[in-house]
Formats: sequence, C-alpha cells, structure tokens
Amino acid sequence: MRANGTATANSSKDLVKEISVLKAQLKKLSSSIEKDASNGLNGALSDIQAKSKETIDEVIETAQAFLDDYSDSAKETTKALMAKSAKLRDDATEALVETVKERPLATLATVVGIGFLAGYLCRRS
Repeated sequence: MRANGTATANSSKDLVKEISVLKAQLKKLSSSIEKDASNGLNGALSDIQAKSKETIDEVIETAQAFLDDYSDSAKETTKALMAKSAKLRDDATEALVETVKERPLATLATVVGIGFLAGYLCRRS
C-alpha cells in the first residue's frame, strides 16, 4: 500500500514538472508569435501554424515519454490523448485559417497592432 502511495506522489511530482515544462514552452511560443507578427500576415500565419504544430507535437511526445512508464491501460490512455490532441491541433489550425479568411482586414489590423506594440516595447528597452 505504501509503495502505491509513493508511486502516486512521485507521479504527481512528475506531472507538476511536466506542467512547468509546458508553461515554459507556451511562454516561448507566445513571445515567438509576437516577434513574428511584424513579418506580415502571410508569414505570421504560416509561422504560427508551423510553430503551433511543432509545440503540440513536442507536448504529445513529452506526454508519451511520461506515460510510457505506466501499465497497458496508461498506454491506451496515451493513444487516446494523442489522437485527441492531434484533432484539437487540427481544429485550432482550421479555425485560425477560417478566421483569417473570413476577416482578413480585422486579422491584418490585429497583426499590425501587435507589430506596433512589439516595436514600441522593443524601442523602450
């Protein structure tokens, strides 16, 4: 019974570490998106799409490595998580592309605004 409690505590600590890694990756992605906004709408859109897929793929790989240490039921859960994450990634990418197609001027204004904000912040540093 104690070994099971210790394993649960260790897996909780590992989960907290993984969440911290994910937060750092999301912060890195966020700062990268701000930098890319000044490159223009098409460049920013393709960069966002590629980087979001890359980041999500890294998250999936990290989750896979974390869960490989557990039983067969955990492996089945991982497969379901990977499929769901890939679907969410594809849905998010599709929604982003549709939004840009439906509202190109609003998207352009947003990108320009982010570019001005990034330029203002960089100039002040």
